[in-house]
Amino acid sequence: MPWSAPMTTPSPKSEAPVTPEAVFASLLQELGEAGRAPSGKVASPKTPEALAAALFDVAGSTGAAIFSVWAADDDTDTAAGEDEDADEADAPVAGERIINAGITLFFIAKDTPGTVGLLGAERVPVRQPMAYALYRPLGAALAAYAKRGANPVLPDRGHVSFPAGAAEPDIEFRVSFREDALGTWTSVLARDRETRQAYPSLASLPLSAEAATFLTGHFNRLDKSLFNGQVVLLTGATGTGRSTTLRAVMDALPDNVHALAAVEAPKGGPGGAIGIVKVSPELKLVQALRSFLRQDPDLVFADEVRTLEDMQMLCNAAFTGHAAVCVLEAKTPQEGYAWLTEAMPGLPVHSLIVHHARDAAGGLSMTLHETKPTEDGKTLHIAPWTPGR
Repeated sequence: MPWSAPMTTPSPKSEAPVTPEAVFASLLQELGEAGRAPSGKVASPKTPEALAAALFDVAGSTGAAIFSVWAADDDTDTAAGEDEDADEADAPVAGERIINAGITLFFIAKDTPGTVGLLGAERVPVRQPMAYALYRPLGAALAAYAKRGANPVLPDRGHVSFPAGAAEPDIEFRVSFREDALGTWTSVLARDRETRQAYPSLASLPLSAEAATFLTGHFNRLDKSLFNGQVVLLTGATGTGRSTTLRAVMDALPDNVHALAAVEAPKGGPGGAIGIVKVSPELKLVQALRSFLRQDPDLVFADEVRTLEDMQMLCNAAFTGHAAVCVLEAKTPQEGYAWLTEAMPGLPVHSLIVHHARDAAGGLSMTLHETKPTEDGKTLHIAPWTPGR
């Protein structure tokens, strides 16, 4: 049975399509005009449920990096009278409520060679308005389609594969939901095979099950110690998997955080949820970190710290309420912690250390270590991490 819009009073001046079929047809037209028309057979959805599925299909087939279904409550008190050339019949009336809703697909513009700054920062939007009457039922349909709440650790996240049902999909959409007074705001991030391989789960790394569970929870819930001066060090020799762990930590973050990373060898392609800059002779790590702090991020990542000046800047980030994680070449956890004490002499710097090692047969292993007070309580020392903290 075809879906029909609820019998509600539309927002003033609303000319946006109200049926799923009309919304999707208009979206296809917008994509075509932007040179992003999907290939092959396209849907003609007549229900919110069918529209939810069609949105993932069109995002996957057109190469959209991100898309969102949104609604915004506009204030018309300041809008009235601003445009002197507007038709009086079309002008908004001061004090009237206008709720805009729509679908926006973002495509990542290719960075020019030698780009200095955020990679994949230019996101080209294709926007499709829709009537607010469709927003709530579409949000519910998206939540059901993405199986929102299936993961009790991440109750406001879901996943969708493209092609649908594929065991090893070309694209895995990570779907995040946020409730507000207007309904369910949905944000979707596309992760191709390269990205999924570059950003593995912590559970897939050579960690004990207890350590992997602890680290996943530590970053997923954004443990308060991360914002109380704790510096997280990923130590070990080159080639022991430190950078992979850094990306796994990024993958463990919850949705809707502001995180920035400075790395020497970006992987997984641009356009992800975390802003990444490439460290190079043109943009040194300390310069990137200094720029990051002016943007007041929740977390900063550095791959890798090579100078005491780099480490001092990272410690300053930790001391000013930003979670700080870095890759550091060190043969032992104690050697890694010595960098902190040398960079910030006389100051107790709390640290969580993930140490990476390779045995004689080439096998990789990872162990956790943490700072603890000495017996006299005056200084800190590194001790093995123990479960049950």
